[in-house]
This record gives sequence, C-alpha cells and structure tokens, in this order.
Amino acid sequence: MKTLVLFASVLCGMGFFTLCGYLFLRGSPELASRLMQRLQSSGRRTLNLSEFQAQHAVAFASGHVLLVALCGLLGWAVTGKLMGGAVAAVVLYLLPARWFAWQRKKRRKQIEAELPDALLFIASALRAGSALSVALQVLVRDQQGPLGQEFGLVLKEQRLGVSFDDAIQKMAQRLGIPDFVLVVVALRVSKEVGGNLSEPLQALAETLRRKAILEGRIQALTAQGRIQGLVMTLFPVFLGGVLYMMQPTMALLFTTTIGWVVMTVALVMLLLGYLMIRKIVAIDI
Repeated sequence: MKTLVLFASVLCGMGFFTLCGYLFLRGSPELASRLMQRLQSSGRRTLNLSEFQAQHAVAFASGHVLLVALCGLLGWAVTGKLMGGAVAAVVLYLLPARWFAWQRKKRRKQIEAELPDALLFIASALRAGSALSVALQVLVRDQQGPLGQEFGLVLKEQRLGVSFDDAIQKMAQRLGIPDFVLVVVALRVSKEVGGNLSEPLQALAETLRRKAILEGRIQALTAQGRIQGLVMTLFPVFLGGVLYMMQPTMALLFTTTIGWVVMTVALVMLLLGYLMIRKIVAIDI
C-alpha cells in the first residue's frame, strides 16, 4: 500500500511540474525557441536525424523523458529497490538511440545490396536510348526498396527547382555510403562533360557486386570468431548465475562493497574482451 501511495505521489508531482513547465515556456516564447533549437541540435547529433525529423524533437524528447520516468518508477515498484528503478530508467533512456542506429545500419545494408542492380538498370536504360531522368523515373516506379525511395526524393527535389547536382549530393549525404560517392561523381561528370554514362555505371556495378561477394566471404570466415567472442562473454555471466543459485554465499557479491568492486572489475574486463574480439574480427575492405 505504501508503494502505491508513493507511486501515485510521484506521478502527481511529475504532472504538476510538467504543467508548470508548460505554462512557463508558454509565457516566454524566447526561452521556448532556444530550448527547441537545443533539442533539435541534440537530436541531429545523437540520433543522426535530418532537419525535417529534428523539428519533432520537442515532442519526442518530452515523450521520451516521460516514458523513462514511468519505467523507472515501475521498476522501483516491481523490484522494491531504487537500484531496479535506476537500471530500468537507464535501459529505456539508451534504447531509442540504439534502435535508431540499428535501423540506420539495416537500411544502409539494404541500399548497398540494391545499388549494383539499380546501376545496371540505369545503364541498360541509357544504352537503350532513354534519358537519365526517364531512367530514374522508371527505377523509382519499379524499385520498391529504400533506394527507390531515395531516388524518388531526388526527383521530387528537382520538380521543386533544386538542381540535379545538389539533389544527388544531398542524397549522398543522407545515405552516408562511401560507394555511392563514386556514383555521384560518375553522374555529375557525365552531366557536365558528356559521354557514354552506361559504361562507367556498368563497370561500377560489377565492382560493387564483386566487393559484396568478398564481404560475404569475409563475414562467413569471421563468423566463428564473432560467436566465440559472444560465448566467451556470456559464459562467465551464466556460470555466475548458476553458482549464485547453488551457493548462498555468492550473495556477498551483491551485498558487500568488496563484492560490488569485484563485479564491476569483472564486467569491465568482460566488456573490454568482447570489444577487442569484435575489433579483431572486423575486417574492412
């Protein structure tokens, strides 16, 4: 009963301070504008958001803070300990940034996989006599993946008056893929100087395809090392849990100062070992 009363009191306090902050920011537009700029810059820097996405940083940040606080209070109410609430709040605080990073990495890999076929398609269309803009329109119509969406955004920017060079350069900045810089250079040089664009695009597509095959072989050869690093990192944690269940004296690791020091040193060394193994097996070409 005391926990529920404390939980309700904290929620009421959060609501009161939120209402006061809203009324204060509404009465001072300059402070609200500066806070919005700070949140937008923080969102672009931390989550690698675009300027359009960063415009919603205030709503995202306020909702994120509320969820972190609620998750911390829920962890505190469930475990009955302040440490449990703090751990739950920290996990939820770090989760969105990791989720955004994972989604960006997944989308980037999908674009890299679609890029050789798209270049071959553009080269075939140019060899058949189509213009570059027509080839891109057909590619956007037939390509349903993220690469087609990016080229579709390039075409929309051109319709709004943005030059082709600026639009394709912005696309390269959004993607952040080093291989796409070669595509941008080939397109810009062909547009300025002229010449047969289908041949360099076809050669570039073959190069990217061979590179993807080589990267797949490297991933297959280093898979054992990555799994070994994961197993060697998680096995001591699993073994510690088994010993904790078998030996009641293992509880001293979580109730004494020396035990907390030993656990901290062990976790730091496990983390460093895992990062070193990942660094060794990460081969970049």
